Amino acid sequence: MKPIAKHAEYYLQDGNVTFMVERRLFRVHRYFFERESEFFRNCFATSEECDGTDEKPYVLDIKSEDFAKFLWVWYNRHYRYEGQSRQTWLTILTLATRWGFISMRELAIHQLEHIAMGAVERIALYKEHKIDKRLLIPSYIELCKSPTLPSPDEADRLQLETVLRLAAARERALLRASEQGCPSPTSALLEDDELVTIINDVFEMDSATGEEQQEFEPAKDNRSEDSSGDWFFVDRPGTNGTNGMRSGSPFSFSTRPPKPATDKASADIALYTPVLNHTSIRLPRARARWVILAGM
Repeated sequence: MKPIAKHAEYYLQDGNVTFMVERRLFRVHRYFFERESEFFRNCFATSEECDGTDEKPYVLDIKSEDFAKFLWVWYNRHYRYEGQSRQTWLTILTLATRWGFISMRELAIHQLEHIAMGAVERIALYKEHKIDKRLLIPSYIELCKSPTLPSPDEADRLQLETVLRLAAARERALLRASEQGCPSPTSALLEDDELVTIINDVFEMDSATGEEQQEFEPAKDNRSEDSSGDWFFVDRPGTNGTNGMRSGSPFSFSTRPPKPATDKASADIALYTPVLNHTSIRLPRARARWVILAGM
């Protein structure tokens, strides 16, 4: 076991509270922790074993390098936040969320907004960290306009809910472009403001913000299930008089069985194929991890 040592940068001579992280002592200013975090206010007020001195420091079960990144927000010498990596801001975001530092969380999100990353990556990260989903509208527009569909790996990162909603948004955009008389309509031909309207509707942007991310579940049926998987039929936009929408959900589901599956469809994939103005989705319960979208 390595000896306890003072952190090279964040053991401050005029600090008034000491934390120990991975056998490194951090002596900093208690004011910052009490100002915003109820977690630390309770910790300071109720802890009987620790008093914040070097002899009885508050012990944090995180990496010392992560705590140093967190403290940097208050103690950086240049008073500038740009130039930090995405991982640095994700670390700050994670700790700020865990400990209830609301303003620091907002700062981390603001900085992430200015860091370049792909649409799929941003969507996955923002959903993982429960960031306001309205900030993802530009990313959804990019995917709606993309000439190619998400790859299997990208679909795996997006998860089925998002892939289904994205498919619905692309189809509605395609239908709208067709209604406008485009000779070869694609979802990329629609103006951004029209795509925003579609995305707001399909992704239910007004239903929840911030940490109120709502989970999507398809309508359930009482029919018994087996290990081979279930088939759900998703109404294509325009086939049910409501552009594929119904109250409370951007999708309509039934469980009518399709034609027998091919070997490919019964493998480790889910396959979209057009059947009688519907999009059939085979979901092997045990193995399906990604989705191929066809005919968009």
